[in-house]
Amino acid sequence: MVESNNYDPVIFRPVVEVTSSNYLTDVKVKPALYAGAGVPVHLIVDRKNLKVMVLTEPRDGEYRVHAVHHPGQSFTLPESIGAAVTLSVDDVLIAKK
Repeated sequence: MVESNNYDPVIFRPVVEVTSSNYLTDVKVKPALYAGAGVPVHLIVDRKNLKVMVLTEPRDGEYRVHAVHHPGQSFTLPESIGAAVTLSVDDVLIAKK
């Protein structure tokens, strides 16, 4: 914990964002904030467009690598999160139904 009941971003390996009514904030503003904080993996579950984005390699306030995954596909999160994790886009998006 650091001041104001917040955690130091260095403790987070992945951050998972599920899009909401603040869509532009979720896909534009927050990635820049997380990249600026050095969070190594930002996963965005885009319920509006039915896809999952995995953003990696944060530098200078932006993620250098953007991987987009669609229904019917699976993806593996980078080893930088500290564990081998493979997910199905369909399983991740199931809450949309």
